[in-house]
Amino acid sequence: MSKGIYINGMQSIAPVPCFDNGFFDSELDQNPKRFLEIIKPPYTNYIPGKKLRRMTKIIRLGLIGSQKALTDASISNIDSILVATGNGNISDTQKFLNAILDNDEKMLVPTSFVQSTNNIVAGSIAMMLKSKGYNMTYTHHSSSFEMSLLDALMQFEEHEAAQILVGAVDEITEENIKIRNQCDLWIKEKINPFDIFKGAGQNHAMIGESASFFVLSNKVQDNSYAQLMDVDLFYHFDNQSIENHIQLFLEKNKLTNQDIDLVFGGFNGVEKYDQEQFSLITKLFPSCEIASYKQFVGEHPTASAFALWMAAQILSGKKIPKEIYYSKSTNRSQEIKHILILQKAFLSEEDYGLILLKKV
Repeated sequence: MSKGIYINGMQSIAPVPCFDNGFFDSELDQNPKRFLEIIKPPYTNYIPGKKLRRMTKIIRLGLIGSQKALTDASISNIDSILVATGNGNISDTQKFLNAILDNDEKMLVPTSFVQSTNNIVAGSIAMMLKSKGYNMTYTHHSSSFEMSLLDALMQFEEHEAAQILVGAVDEITEENIKIRNQCDLWIKEKINPFDIFKGAGQNHAMIGESASFFVLSNKVQDNSYAQLMDVDLFYHFDNQSIENHIQLFLEKNKLTNQDIDLVFGGFNGVEKYDQEQFSLITKLFPSCEIASYKQFVGEHPTASAFALWMAAQILSGKKIPKEIYYSKSTNRSQEIKHILILQKAFLSEEDYGLILLKKV
C-alpha cells in the first residue's frame, strides 16, 4: 500500500489470558484440553444484565472486543465497521434448528432466527455505537479476516474513511464439536495444547475460538502498535507459483526476504499441513525465526486475526513468549522490524493469505 495504515487500538479475547494483555506477562495454562475455549471476560462490566440475557457468546464477544479496541485507541466514533466470521453465530443457529424439531415447526420464537445471521455481530456493534456508516460482514471461511482487511485498505486508498473498526470472531459449541468429530480431523482426547507439534494430537488439529478487534487509522499516534503495510490473498497449486507470489508481494512493498524478521505460520499439528508451510517458509526465509499461533487459539477460520494481535504486540515492544516459536534461529538477535503472517487454509489447501506488518 502506498499510504501508511496504523493499528491504533486493539483487543483480543482468546483461550489464553490476553483480555487485559496478560498473555505477555503471565504463565500460560498447559492443562490438557480437548478443544480451546475462550477465557470469559467480565460480561456484566460492559453489557447491562437485561441485554446480556438475550445475547449468545459470539455477540457478547463482538460487543466487548470492539468496545475495548475503541477505548484502547481513545476514540468513540468510527467511519466503518468490518467483521469477519467463518462460521457465524453457531449457538443461535443450533437453537433455532433444535426448536424446529422440538416444536414440530410450530410456535417458534423468532429471536434465535433473527440472531443466527452472520451479520448479527457487525449489526450489534453498529447499534451499540449508533453508527450509520459503512457496515460489512465477510464470511469466506479461512479468507474472511484477510478479506475484511483488504476492504479496509481499499477504503483508506479511496479516502472513504479515516478510522475503521476491523474484527474477527468465531465460536465453538459442544454440539458443533460433536458434529465435527464425525470427521477424522480433530483431536478427541484431552492433551496439552503446547504439545500439538510434538505429535500429541496424533496428526489431528485442535478446535478453537477467538475474537480480535482492531482500530485502523491513516494517522499514526504515539501509542500506535504497528503499521499495516499490506494484505494479500491468492490461490495456487504448485510450490513455485506460491514462492513467486510471495516474492512479488515483498517487492511491491520494497522489501527483500532478508528484511523479514519473523514469520507467523498457521501450523496446527497435522504433519502434512505443517510440513508444507515449514518447507515453504524455510526456503524463502532461511535465517528467519518462525512462530505459530494455533496452539493458543486452536484451528478455526479467523485464527489469523489472533496472529495479527500477537504480531502487533511484539512490534510495539512486548517481550516475546517462548511458547510462540515453531522454529527459533539461534543466530538472529536483531530487533524485529517486519513481521509476515502466512495463512494457509486447512480444509481448502490452495488458499493462502499474507499480512505484512512494520514497526512504527
